[in-house]
Formats: sequence, C-alpha cells, structure tokens
Amino acid sequence: MTEPQTISGVTGSTSGGGAGDLTVALHIGAPFTDEDQLIWSLRRDSARLLQDGVLVRRPGTYLKDLTDLKGRAAKEGISDEACEDFLEGVLRDADPARVVLSMSAILGVPAWMLNDGRLYRNAGANTAALRAVFADHRCEFFLGLRNPATLVPAGFAAQSQKDWYGFARDTDLMELRWSEVVGDILTANPDCAITVWCNEETPVVWPQVLGHVTGLGAGYRFTGETDILRQAMTEEGTRRLEAYLAERPKLSEQQRNQVRELFLSYFHAEDAVEEEIDLPGWSQGFVDEMTERYFADIDLIRSLPGVTVID
Repeated sequence: MTEPQTISGVTGSTSGGGAGDLTVALHIGAPFTDEDQLIWSLRRDSARLLQDGVLVRRPGTYLKDLTDLKGRAAKEGISDEACEDFLEGVLRDADPARVVLSMSAILGVPAWMLNDGRLYRNAGANTAALRAVFADHRCEFFLGLRNPATLVPAGFAAQSQKDWYGFARDTDLMELRWSEVVGDILTANPDCAITVWCNEETPVVWPQVLGHVTGLGAGYRFTGETDILRQAMTEEGTRRLEAYLAERPKLSEQQRNQVRELFLSYFHAEDAVEEEIDLPGWSQGFVDEMTERYFADIDLIRSLPGVTVID
C-alpha cells in the first residue's frame, strides 16, 4: 500500500494529538449528490483508518444529537460542556487526530432550497451553527456541488408541499450560483477551509474526495474507491477496471483518473442515463445555458481564497 500523505494535520499514526489538536471534517452534502455514500465508503476501511488517525462513525450513532445541538446553537447557544460531552460520545475510547462526521441535509430542505430567489440562502447560518458545536477544534467543510439544471428538478420532485410555481416563485433560475453558497459559508466560518467537487465528476474523482476528507491524501488506497463508479458502470466494466488498476500500482493519480474516465466511457451502464426534465418553460436550450453558467461558476469558485476544488 502507498504510504499515507499528511494533509490537514493527520498524523498517519495510531496516536492522536489530544482533544485540542483534533480536526473535525464535516461533510455537508449537498442534497441530491452522493448523500451519505461518503461515510459508507470510508466505513469499509474504518479499522485501518483509525490506525492511521482517522475516526469515521456511522451517522446513526450521532446525527440526532448533532442536529439537536446545531439547532440549539442557532437559537439560544450551547455550553462548552454540552459540546464536549457530545464529542466524547463520538470518540468514546478512540484518540484520533481527525474525526469525519456527516450532516448531508444541513444546507436546507427541498421545499425551501430556492427561498428568496437564492440557492440555499441559509447555508452560512446553518453551517455556522454546526461549526459552533466544535468551537474549540479545527473544522473543515466538504461539499459536493451539482448542476442547478438537474439539482432544481430533483429538489422539486423530492417535495410535495408546493407546485412548480410555488416552488420556483420569482427565482431567476439562470442566476443560481453555487459561488454564492460557498461564499456565504466562508463568510460565516472564516476560520474553516472548504473543499468542493462536482457531482458530475464524482465517479472519477471519488478516490481524491476520500483522500481529502480523511486528510490522508490521494495516494491512500481505499476499498470503496470505485463505489460511485459501480453505480455508473456495468458490472463487467467495474471488475475489469479494478483488475487493471490492481495490476498497475505505480500509476500516478493523474493516470488513474485517466484510466477511470476511459473505462467509464466504454462501460457506461445503460440504466445510468441522464434523466428527462419536464418542467414548465424548460427546453434543451434552457438546460444547456444553465449548464454553461454552472461551469463558469465553478471557475469562479476556484478563485475563492480558502476553497479547494477537486477535479
């Protein structure tokens, strides 16, 4: 196995640095991207990761309590004791340098994702409340982005409170910008770095996502590195890809990315086709224009201080 690279304070050893040196990696979605696949992919290596200083717990063991603390932080505030009690419950007898937690719906519920004509307008306030739970520790945010041309239809379909006109209201859909969401998070959490990636690229960049979230780097080999690819490729293609990569351990990360892209193009699963969009006023040209603006917005995000874009 390739030696772990040290990123963001992960020691690569079994010994943690003590509570004050702990880094909390917070996966915050976005909704309708990989959901909690990130945690389940990492959990496949949970024992080995813990040996390398990274703790990954199942969301079911902490999400209810974390949601409660986040809500209290947003309203009346929370005590240091409550925060430390929660963290001790997560760590139990482990002493890691880094803990990975997920709250994949924190940006907002589907019915209100376009509130006031903005995409996830409360992202800054919500993440600040979450960050407050770990006020005495270093925090980093991790966020998958999705093209608004497919995100908005997915969000509309996931809720039943509003019809299309109530859902979209007077939103200028061409002006939806992830850069505003990321900017809001940065402004509300000036001491936190944020790492983002495009959902459309996730099958290929998934190993880098896992490496960044754990802080162990792109050279670390994860059992779940093809979990997303499996959803987009045929079974035969996935099997052949894994065999090909296993036989060539000295390939660079750039070369491995190129191999994954090539296999995906040849063995794309027929049932993983693009979904049809049937919304009032939407046409192929409308979707194409939204997509072009999304790509331009990603370029803008690359220029934001404190942001890492995985591609």
